[in-house]
Amino acid sequence: MTIKQHLLTPNEWSRSQRRIKEVLGIVMHWTANPRANAEQNRNYFESRKNGRDGYGSAHYIIGQDGTIIQCIPLEEVAYHCGSSQKDPASGKFYTDYARTKFKHYAENWKTNSPNYCTIGIELCPTDNEGHFTDETINAAIALCADLCKRFNLKAVDITTHHAIVGWKDCPRLWVKQPELLDAFRASVTDYIARREA
Repeated sequence: MTIKQHLLTPNEWSRSQRRIKEVLGIVMHWTANPRANAEQNRNYFESRKNGRDGYGSAHYIIGQDGTIIQCIPLEEVAYHCGSSQKDPASGKFYTDYARTKFKHYAENWKTNSPNYCTIGIELCPTDNEGHFTDETINAAIALCADLCKRFNLKAVDITTHHAIVGWKDCPRLWVKQPELLDAFRASVTDYIARREA
């Protein structure tokens, strides 16, 4: 697995350099932009530094060709799963799942958020439905396996943006077909087991 480090310029909106407090999970996203590669999506996060589009970034972006770009150092917060909009099911700013899993990090969006305890990974889709290439998925499996080992996580600690906020269909296809997340987690578990054998 090769990771290209192309860090965002420090700024308030996409790379504030605030320290991540602990790592309790990995959050999977889709870029919702099938026409853009990993580098173009990284540059979009870079363009947010002027503040016009609000907060937004991720630690990693994985392209359709399996390219992995790191945008934010792992010891810093990325803005990928905060929410000022309420979950329709719970009526709170984060889902019941998020409040149980991330505890005080998912109580008050103004003072804290799951951004402070998670690693964010954006996947570049091939279409507006949210399909991914095998190259994208295989790179994501390898990256997640490495992160699980580094932060003492299990595959069950891999989740989606939707599972945290409740209102965003991210990654779209995995929200519509949750068994795809289950299969991804199983592949990460298998990858870890094969590396340790």
